[in-house]
Amino acid sequence: MAISTIQPCPLDTDLVTYKEAVVLFAETGYDVSTSTLRRWVRDRKLDVEKWGGVVYVSYSDLLVAHAEWVASNTAAVP
Repeated sequence: MAISTIQPCPLDTDLVTYKEAVVLFAETGYDVSTSTLRRWVRDRKLDVEKWGGVVYVSYSDLLVAHAEWVASNTAAVP
């Protein structure tokens, strides 16, 4: 089940790498590939930060993108 209420809470610790995000989504039972995460970031123009050549993105932003993705996919199911 996807989240029902979107309440992102950006914190300094909210930033994750793509690999960390894949692991966090897997722990929730919603496996998402790195390429899917990158597509969400690109398509939704999400902010990213680069430190030392490593890309970080807000996990809250990814959760919102995931909720929208689930909603759009379940709306098409009869």
